[in-house]
Amino acid sequence: MAVNQRVIQLPEAPPNWGLRVAVALVVAAALVFGGAWAYRNWTQCADGVERTGGGECVGVSDGSYAFPGLEDISARIHEENRKVDASGERSVTVAYMEPMSGGSEDRGRETTRQAVTGAHLAQLALNSDRDTLPRIQLLLVNTGRGDAHAERVAAKLIERRAEDRLVAVAGIGQSNAHTKKAVENLRAARIPTVGATVAADALASTPPEFFRVSFPAKAQAAAAVRYLKRLQDKNPGYRVQEVRDWKKGDEYNSALDAGFDAAARKAGLKVDDEVIPFWSGGDGGAGNALLGVANKICDAADPPDAVFFEGRGREIRRLIEAAGSGGRRCPVTVLSGSSTAGVYFDSASDDEPPGPELKELGRRWQDSGLRVYYTAYTHPEVPTRLYGKGGGPYAAFEESYLRVHGGTPKDLGDGQAMLGRDAVYTVGAAARQALQTYGRDRVTAETVRNELGQINRGNPVRGVSGPIAFDQATGEPAGRPMVLVELRARGSVRPADEWGRYRFVKLLE
Repeated sequence: MAVNQRVIQLPEAPPNWGLRVAVALVVAAALVFGGAWAYRNWTQCADGVERTGGGECVGVSDGSYAFPGLEDISARIHEENRKVDASGERSVTVAYMEPMSGGSEDRGRETTRQAVTGAHLAQLALNSDRDTLPRIQLLLVNTGRGDAHAERVAAKLIERRAEDRLVAVAGIGQSNAHTKKAVENLRAARIPTVGATVAADALASTPPEFFRVSFPAKAQAAAAVRYLKRLQDKNPGYRVQEVRDWKKGDEYNSALDAGFDAAARKAGLKVDDEVIPFWSGGDGGAGNALLGVANKICDAADPPDAVFFEGRGREIRRLIEAAGSGGRRCPVTVLSGSSTAGVYFDSASDDEPPGPELKELGRRWQDSGLRVYYTAYTHPEVPTRLYGKGGGPYAAFEESYLRVHGGTPKDLGDGQAMLGRDAVYTVGAAARQALQTYGRDRVTAETVRNELGQINRGNPVRGVSGPIAFDQATGEPAGRPMVLVELRARGSVRPADEWGRYRFVKLLE
C-alpha cells in the first residue's frame, strides 16, 4: 500500500547581493587588469620602447633593450651607462638616433651597427680620459623603418630631456621628410643635433641648432661638378648626362639635383639637355625603372662618358645589375653622392664568402665595365692625409673598433663607424667646454649648443675623420675636404687591396 509522504519545502536563503556584486567586481577587475596587462605587453617592448601596428619596436633605450641586430653593442652601452651611474660623477646624455631596425633606403642593420659602434667608442674615449667631466651616457633611439616614427621619438626625447639630462642628439641617419620634421622639432625645443651621415640641405639653419660632421648634398654635387669640369677641360668632347630619381619626399635626391644644376651653371660644365628620369617609389618597381635607364645609357648610339646619378645607393645597385644583364658591355662612369655606399646594403664583409646575390652583382658589374665613383664623407685614408703619418686618433680608433665589433680594417672603408664616432665625440667635447665655461651645474642643451658654435677652424675637434670644425653661421662642415672614392665590384678586389671595395682616389676641394 502506498504511503503518502509529505515533502517539506525549506525556505530559500535570501540572495547575498553584496557578495555577488563583490565577486562580479573582482572578476571584472581581473578581466580589465588582464586585458590592460596584455595590451601593455603588446604595445610596450620595454620601458620607453613601444610596438607599432606593424610589430616594430621604436623608441628610446639605454641599451637594456636591444633593437634587432644590436644585441652585443647594446649590452656594452648598457654596461657603460651603469658604470657612469655607479661612479656618482657628473654626467650628461647624448641620444643617438637612427632607423635601428634597418630597411631604411640605404641603411641596413650592418650599416647601423657600424655607426652605433662608432658612437659607443666615442662614449668610451670620452669616459676613459682621466679627471675629465662630464661623463657621457648614451641612449639609442630607433626611428623605425623609413624613419616613419622620427617625429614621435623626437617628442619622447623632448619630454624626457630633464629626466635624462639630455644635451644633444646625434646620428639622424637618412635625409627625408620624417627626419627633417624631427630635427625641426628638436630645434624648436633648443636641443642641438649633430648629424653623422645625413646630407639634406634643408636641415641647416641660421643661427645653427643643427650641426653635422657629414657634407650636405649641395656641397657634394658642387665637388662632383668641379671634378667633371676638370675632365671635360682636358677632353672637350667629354659628355656628361644626368639621371634623376623623382621619388617624392626624398630630400637627398632633390638636393643633389638642385645642387648639381646650380654648380654646373656656375662652373660652365656642359651637360646634355636630355635628363634621364625614373621613379624609384613608383608602382612599376625600381628594377623595371632602372632597366629602362640602363637601356637608354648603354644602348645609345653615342653613350655618355659619365652620368651624374641623383638617387640612392640601392638604385645604383639596380642600375649596375641592369647594365650588365645578359653580358652587356656598358663602359660608362657613374658619379654620385654619399649614398652610393648603399650599393652594398647589408652585405657581408670581404672576408666572408659571398652569397648568390653578391656573386651575381659582381659578375654583371665586371661584364658591363661600369665604373662607380662617389663623393664620400670620409675614408680611412683621410686621417693620414690630413694629420700626417700615424693619422692622429685613427689608429687607436681602428684598434678599438676591431676589438669591439670584430672583422677587418676593410670593414671601415665606407666611413660609417668613423662618422658615428665623430658626431658623438664632438658633442662630448662641447659638453666638456660647457662645464669649463659655465660650471658643473650648467652643462645643458643650451650651453652645449653654444659651445658647438665655438668649434671652428681656429678651434677644431680632432676627429678620426679629420679635424671637425663648423661654419659659425650654418653649422656645416668647414675647413676639410670631401673624398672621391671608387666603389668596386667584389670580383675586381684583390686580397692585397687595403680598403677592399672602397678605393681611395683623391681628396676633393
